[in-house]
Amino acid sequence: MRHLLILVSLTGCGMSGAMKQASIVGQCAADDAACSRRHPIAPLAIGSRFHPDVSAEISGSATPNLVLHSADPSVLAVEDGALVAKQPGASAVLISTEDGAVVDFQHMWVAPITKITLARRDGDRIGGSIGLAVGEDVTLVPTLWNRAQRLTGDSDAQWTVSTDGTVSVLRDGSSDRRRLRARAPGVTRVTVALGGIATSVDVEVVP
Repeated sequence: MRHLLILVSLTGCGMSGAMKQASIVGQCAADDAACSRRHPIAPLAIGSRFHPDVSAEISGSATPNLVLHSADPSVLAVEDGALVAKQPGASAVLISTEDGAVVDFQHMWVAPITKITLARRDGDRIGGSIGLAVGEDVTLVPTLWNRAQRLTGDSDAQWTVSTDGTVSVLRDGSSDRRRLRARAPGVTRVTVALGGIATSVDVEVVP
């Protein structure tokens, strides 16, 4: 059994674990307005991955090398340093040193997806059809929901278009967001699906 490392911290904050000695926040690019670098208080969406940035908050001590362990891998697994949401439920995520001493822990929840919405990369939600001129593009980010609660995690959603040649769907360096490039005049429907839930937006391309 992993032993518990008891240390006193003078710096606790809202993003810290239960013992206020370490924190888990998301990994975000500095210019990515759609990414939130904060503790994932929202549940993780089933099928999504959360890439944590783990840091110690121990005053008067050298920073140890930290690793993550899940108390219930059937709900929330740790794979190559990422938290992977498997099925609904809750699991404690243990933050420990390489020799197994637990520095802190954080409970995280996993929930199913009931709705998907789309937003621009700057965070503005898409509420209707999109108009583009040939050669223009727009980057869209799916937001996952469980009823009225927004979910956390990067998803590998499936993106499809109803007609070929009008709009190209391009990866944009992220597992979830896509860049839509207008190729030829016409109207097409872009659909985003994950876990049996889907949403669509009409894109009209003009010359």
